[in-house]
Amino acid sequence: MSKTKLSSKLAQVPTSELLSRLVHSSVFSLIGLSLKDAQAATSEADGVESHEFRTDKGRLLVRNDGVRVLIEAWLGEMIILRCALRDRQLDGTDQSSPLTFFPNTDPACNRLPEGFLAAELSIYSWDPATYLDGLDVEDSVGHFIANPDHYVWANYDRDTFFNVWSQAFFLGRAPWQIARPMSNVPVHFVRQAAKLLKEVGYHRIDAVPSWYNVARFFKTLGYQFTYGEHELAYEGIREGLNAFISRQAEEGKKARPLTRSQEAWLVALQNIPAEHIPADLKLPCRWPVTHTNQYWVRMHMELNPYTAGDAGNSKTAAKLLKRITDMRDPSHCGDRVVVHTSGYCPCTDQVGASSPAATSPAATGEPEVQEKKA
Repeated sequence: MSKTKLSSKLAQVPTSELLSRLVHSSVFSLIGLSLKDAQAATSEADGVESHEFRTDKGRLLVRNDGVRVLIEAWLGEMIILRCALRDRQLDGTDQSSPLTFFPNTDPACNRLPEGFLAAELSIYSWDPATYLDGLDVEDSVGHFIANPDHYVWANYDRDTFFNVWSQAFFLGRAPWQIARPMSNVPVHFVRQAAKLLKEVGYHRIDAVPSWYNVARFFKTLGYQFTYGEHELAYEGIREGLNAFISRQAEEGKKARPLTRSQEAWLVALQNIPAEHIPADLKLPCRWPVTHTNQYWVRMHMELNPYTAGDAGNSKTAAKLLKRITDMRDPSHCGDRVVVHTSGYCPCTDQVGASSPAATSPAATGEPEVQEKKA
C-alpha cells in the first residue's frame, strides 16, 4: 500500500513564485538564469517533485516533498546556495518526509496545537570567490573552520586546537564559514520567507540556530527565543563578551569591539574542557547546542494570530482548576494544599517529616497511617 503524500500550504506555492520571491537576484545573475525564459526539467520519484534549471554556467534545483521545499544552486560544481522551508506538521511524531533528513522528536520540536501552522527555515550561501583552501587537510585552519566539531569533541587535542583556533580567530570567518555568505542573499531569503508564509496563512516562522553567531543574525531580524533558558544563555554570553572588552580597557589595552566572527570563536572556545580555557577568555556560560546534549535552540517570529477555536480547551482548564481547588480542605487542613489518600491525612504529620530537606532516617521513612475519623 503506497504512502499518502502530504501536502502543506507551503508546498502548494508554485515553484516560479518560490524562486522569484525567495532567491536574491544576484544568484540568478551569477549562474546566468532568467526565470522568464527558462524551462525546467521536471521529474517525480520517491515522493519528491523536482524542477531543475540548467545554464552554461551552473544549475538550480528545487525539490518539494509536500512538507519541505529545498532550493539549491551551483556555479559550475561549486555549491553557492542551499535554502529551505519545512512545514512543522510532523514535528513531535515518528513520521518523516523524504526531504527531512533528521528526526524531529527533540523536545524543542514539540507537537504543535491543532490548526497551528508553523514552518522552519534554513539558509546557507557561499560566495564562490571566497572559498578557503585546505578544507580537506586535517590540522589546517581551513579544515578547522569547515568542521570545528572534529577538533572540539571528536578529536580534541589542546595544542592542535589552540594552534588552529588562534588562526581562525583573526581570519574573519565564523565556524563552518568555508566561504563568505553572498551579499544580501541570507537577509533577503529570511525576510521574504516570512512575508510569503504570512500571506498563505502561517502563524509562525521558526529557525534553529546552530551557533551563537547565527542566533545573533536572527535576533537582528526580529526573531525571539522560543524558550527562556536559551535567551538567558544568549544574554549571559552577551554580558561576558562585553565584560571581555571592558577588562581590556581597564588593563590599558586598546579596546576595539570584537568582530562577529571573533565573538563566534570566543563562544566556541567555551566548549573545550573548562580547565583548558584561559581565565581571561572564560564566559559566564556556553552556547546550549553542543554534542553533549540533543536539545535544540529554537527562535521564531509571529506572523498571524492564532485562535484555538476549541471549546474543549476551556472545559479542560475548568476541570483541572476544580481538581486543584479540591486539594484544599479548609475544614480540616486550614489553608494548606494537601493530597489526601485513603487512611492518611498529611497535615497531621510534623512539618519536618515531609520536608525535602530532612535527611534523618526518621524523616525519610514511611509515614504512619492515621486512623480514619468517623
